[in-house]
Amino acid sequence: MMLYTRLRSLLWIPVVLVFLIPVLKYAGSHGTESEPVTQGLLLVGRDALDSLLVSSAGKPVIVNFWATWCTPCIGELPHIDEVYRSMEDEIVAIAVDIGDPELETLLGFREVFKLSMPVVWLSENDAEVLKREWKLADVLPITLIYDASGNEIRRVAGTRDGEFFRNAVSGEIIEDTILIEDPPDLVLHVNVVGFAADSLTEILLQTAIELAGSEGVDFFDPSIPSDSIEIEALFLPETGYPYAQACIGGACGRPARTPDELLQVVENLSN
Repeated sequence: MMLYTRLRSLLWIPVVLVFLIPVLKYAGSHGTESEPVTQGLLLVGRDALDSLLVSSAGKPVIVNFWATWCTPCIGELPHIDEVYRSMEDEIVAIAVDIGDPELETLLGFREVFKLSMPVVWLSENDAEVLKREWKLADVLPITLIYDASGNEIRRVAGTRDGEFFRNAVSGEIIEDTILIEDPPDLVLHVNVVGFAADSLTEILLQTAIELAGSEGVDFFDPSIPSDSIEIEALFLPETGYPYAQACIGGACGRPARTPDELLQVVENLSN
């Protein structure tokens, strides 16, 4: 496992801002710069996903795996959705939520965040089975791209921009670009969320600092109003405290609630 002893947390700030710019545009806004996004279908279960894939025969397909707690995912989805809307008769795009155990979490998210492409929610069991069958790494976002014949032509972890997806489904040979230009080094950043007085929070925070260094960790106490606002703005989970969310570059691991879980998440991200 790769350990990170000193990280430049200031580099995380512009990354987060880039992620959140499209979020502001898609979170139910009614600006004049573009037409409002019409909410697409919400489907539930593996059968629904399989049916969508079968019905997509003859078209290139983008399958994006994400979760509401994954800030990079939220920044990437509008880029995929714009490609889908501009090429709706030519391609298929599917956003598959494999990180939220409760459907209610996704339902609440969709009240403020609109996507034209269909969204499929998978239960925890369905998600685990699919991850094994499709050999998905335990990080998000992950995107698989298929050509019109159903052949997988690209598989990428971490965020990509709209040009990447548009070129990929058009069959063009492209370099593997990520969401932002001139990205910072792929450094570890950990968000720790919990009550400061909780001993479990203290243990988790200490583990995060050992892994990422004090400059690579942001701590949020939900009992503090300003921290609560930041938690909401970053779409971090607002239940299940304490937890730590580790991210490297444009990919995040699932929230970890014990030091051992956090160590495993960081190892997965480092590989």
